[in-house]
Amino acid sequence: MTERLTEVEARKASVQDLGAVTDVMRSLAAMRLQQALGTLSGTRAYAEVIAGALAQAATLLDDAPAQWPVNGRGHTAWVLFTPEHGFVGAFAERLVEMALTAPPGCALWVVGQRGAALLDERGRPPAWSAAMATNTDAVTATARRIADALYRAAADGRLGRVELLYGRTNAGAPPEVVRRPLLPLGLPRDGARPVPPLINMPPRELIARLVDEYVFALLADAAMESFAAENAARLTTMMTARHNIETTLDELTATARHLRQEQVTNELIELVSGAEAMG
Repeated sequence: MTERLTEVEARKASVQDLGAVTDVMRSLAAMRLQQALGTLSGTRAYAEVIAGALAQAATLLDDAPAQWPVNGRGHTAWVLFTPEHGFVGAFAERLVEMALTAPPGCALWVVGQRGAALLDERGRPPAWSAAMATNTDAVTATARRIADALYRAAADGRLGRVELLYGRTNAGAPPEVVRRPLLPLGLPRDGARPVPPLINMPPRELIARLVDEYVFALLADAAMESFAAENAARLTTMMTARHNIETTLDELTATARHLRQEQVTNELIELVSGAEAMG
């Protein structure tokens, strides 16, 4: 019985250590989620400003294209944003399962090593992959890396249509999977035709630069949404783990208390039996 009590106490100590690690991961996920949610309003506002600038710049040309690329040819690609690390429950699997519904011939571009590994396991390795940002400061660099790769593929004629697939937080509910078209990019139009803005470069060059900036803004918004959803999923997972740890600790504490009582009872019985034998 003493050996069993020792085992229970050792397991209890191990579970307590696991609880401490879980608390750290839960706090970190909550902090990163709040940072991402606070930054999302800025990325959305930035995209809206660029869209408004595009609409004004389009008034400078009577023959401004309705979309970019003008003659988009090539294969379809889905850019899938997934977590970089684990402990997110079934969130990464849901994203991958949605990506696997892509039509035949569609190239899967994956941002996040967790998603790339899951696709490999399912026999559909990504056509392109990159690491996902692990903090809000790295989202900009991640979006720029994706944009550069997309431009190179489009310039080579390897891409025609591009869609984004990522998670979005939903006010305490499990993150939802969002599918959003990216290319060809429909250029915003301002039907009111306001006074043309003052510019210091050729209109076509201005529109081309604004298009680049708008694509980057949409990618940055998707990456930030994905980062927020990843940490929301991790926070939920850690909260569930903490609940399970507390339940396990209660059970182990009750078991240890019962074993101690049995041990004390057995020792008393032995003492009484010994005293009776001596008497």
